[in-house]
Amino acid sequence: MLGVTKDEDEGLPGPVVLSLVLLGAMFGMAAPADGGWWPAPAALVALAVQAVHCLPWTTRLRGAWTLAAQLLLAPWSGVPGFAAASVLLLVRRPVRWVLFALVVAGAAVLAGDTGHRAANAASNALAQGLTVYALTRLFHLYAELHAARDQLAAAQVTQERQRAARELHAAIGVPLAAVLRLAADGDAAAVAATARRAAARVRATPEPPRPADPPDGPMPAPVLPVLIAVHLGYLAAGLALLADLDLTPLHLAVAIGALTVVTGLQVHHSLPRPPGVHPPGYRWTWALQCALAVAVLFGPAGPHPQLLAFAAASALVLLPPAAGWPAFGAAVVAAGTVSGTAAVDVVTIALVYYGLTLLTTLVHRVREARRALAELAVARERRRIARDVHDLLGSGLTAVAVTAELALREPAAEHLPQAAALAERTLAELRAIPADHTELDLDRELASTKALLAAAGIDLRLTGTPDTTPAEARPLLAAVLREGVTNLLRHSRATHCTLTLHPEGLHLTNNHPRPGPHHPGNGTPNLTARAGTFGAILTTGPTPPDHWTLDLKVRGAAHRPSRA
Repeated sequence: MLGVTKDEDEGLPGPVVLSLVLLGAMFGMAAPADGGWWPAPAALVALAVQAVHCLPWTTRLRGAWTLAAQLLLAPWSGVPGFAAASVLLLVRRPVRWVLFALVVAGAAVLAGDTGHRAANAASNALAQGLTVYALTRLFHLYAELHAARDQLAAAQVTQERQRAARELHAAIGVPLAAVLRLAADGDAAAVAATARRAAARVRATPEPPRPADPPDGPMPAPVLPVLIAVHLGYLAAGLALLADLDLTPLHLAVAIGALTVVTGLQVHHSLPRPPGVHPPGYRWTWALQCALAVAVLFGPAGPHPQLLAFAAASALVLLPPAAGWPAFGAAVVAAGTVSGTAAVDVVTIALVYYGLTLLTTLVHRVREARRALAELAVARERRRIARDVHDLLGSGLTAVAVTAELALREPAAEHLPQAAALAERTLAELRAIPADHTELDLDRELASTKALLAAAGIDLRLTGTPDTTPAEARPLLAAVLREGVTNLLRHSRATHCTLTLHPEGLHLTNNHPRPGPHHPGNGTPNLTARAGTFGAILTTGPTPPDHWTLDLKVRGAAHRPSRA
């Protein structure tokens, strides 16, 4: 799920797909120059204008004058489908659909007075116009989704921070506010009990809620209506051709049946689906499509070889590239045995349907990439918040509780105010955690450590100063010192401890750890993860004869700490 960049490079890029479809439409439908097969100059100009209308980086070049040029070129270019697509792309609704219908009708009028030629011209203009329009919309959507991946991840992280801020306020902010009120009232027992309950809640590890699904963004172009309309157009053109042929009733019925089945199977094969999902029974349906297409192609007075083009398109859509492209080439060769025009038709139609399916797949892949990136960013942010809540707020609340309990045992004047000061510090850190502004200050943390240990009656022997440690490592040293002192108060009966600050990190040792197995919870793993982001090494454990040691080495760190 998290390998989100690989799929984006599979298949043909969007501009290549669009270019192939436009070239196929031009060579398949454009009027040839005198005495040759190369398209007439008007067709080449129409192709260039259509590229301006389709590609996203040519926005400034397009306008009413380019649309007018495309409409004027339509009678001479032989590709009225370009004009139909340009109308859909540049004219606003609902006028564009009226103009689109007029362009399609004009193509039929220009084609001639026979039913088949008029129907075939209208069908081609309809199919090309709708397909180029859909491909362009899909390609633009693909580019927009691809460009907006990071924005979606950032938006999801912002939502996660807002959610965390609400939950932290309810779970911890309210108890901290209560601690401050109780401390002002002089109720040390209630302060200690409230802080202990909040600390236990912080240090618990409930299953986090599943991230909400990120939005998919704008819907793609109406691929399904386009597919249905294009297939109906081809079916109508095929039926018009059969009506013009002198076929026996039996041959006509067989040809109509084959045309209808192959077209229906093509709809079945071309429906938009997620990447890697094939239509049910596609091997059998494609084999049937191929058999019918070949049979009709070489049958007596069969319909247009577009049926073989459908089979070739299905090969590109359904089969792996190593098998699909050879099958496509075989279909082109088979059509070439009938005529060169038939081979060009197979190439054009197959590329149109393959391009439409491929770009639909690319849109699905980019959507999945956006979703995966957003989920990954939210998961990282959730881990970061959980780690900071445990390391910073848990330690702060424990310090509040310990100081309040000292006030119960030794009702000195400074203990309860110190507990209130610790609560205020923890409340400030609570507000900073969702915004990712929770780096600690080693000088302030050391001062808090001295006061807390002194209040607990634990002798502190300090060697070194914060200035002797690497400046970039001091937030990490502060977090490690806070968690180490918290564990010392929670898991030992220490009477003295030794703290050494040096250029390679810090070393903390205390006497009288509690007997039996030590279960540090999430604190040590969290600190190990923090140290790992810095390239530092954290070790903890018992030291004979009766001590507990925490050691952090940061010298030689590979890189600065990240906020992942």
